[in-house]
Amino acid sequence: MYEQEKKMLAEAAIKQVKNGMILGLGTGSTTRSFIDALGEWVKAGGEVQGVATSNETVEQAKRLNIPLLSLEEATHIDLVIDGIDQIDPRFRVLKGGGGALFREKVVALMSREILYLADASKFVHHLTGPLPVEIDAFARPYVERYLRDKQLDVTLREHDGQPFVTDGGHLILDVDLERVQDVRHLAQELKSLTGVLETGYFERQPDHVLTVEQGKVRQVAHPNLRDGGGLV
Repeated sequence: MYEQEKKMLAEAAIKQVKNGMILGLGTGSTTRSFIDALGEWVKAGGEVQGVATSNETVEQAKRLNIPLLSLEEATHIDLVIDGIDQIDPRFRVLKGGGGALFREKVVALMSREILYLADASKFVHHLTGPLPVEIDAFARPYVERYLRDKQLDVTLREHDGQPFVTDGGHLILDVDLERVQDVRHLAQELKSLTGVLETGYFERQPDHVLTVEQGKVRQVAHPNLRDGGGLV
């Protein structure tokens, strides 16, 4: 996504923020732009509290003097604002490219409303992946063997030539979905495996998605909502 589009989405997302809200703050490059804008909003006198989904987001929020709550301290979460990797016409979502899928999913499940930010390329006819699978390191051989027995291609995520380690101390396997007909079923199946903490298939679907079309920000509503969205 171009930086200008990220800025446009961040400015549109800020309009959804109200004084007194508890916000779920996502992780990733698109969300970083929103958090920068939120810092300016707070600096100008806005009052919110955030629940961060990663150590990276914690550090950014602290630099910008955005008040933070732990998950234990948050009595509720009004609105999550985050990015996505892919979304299909039924609003089924893949996330986890930034490696914070477990914490992002917990915060999403606790939130009253979810708003995702995405460029047009994230809208797909069907989810093509990869599907991130967060696992305990000890279980890696077992989970990899299980997936390969299903004829699925699996890649251990790396960073700077070393295995990528999540904030929770886990590894991520990226699973190719080319041979997968039902991503939801696969995600449920993997969740039943010992050693699998979470997958990047998000059961809690967003209420709205902000995207950029032909140079303008458009809000797309979940198919089950009466409000069909429109230009922001």
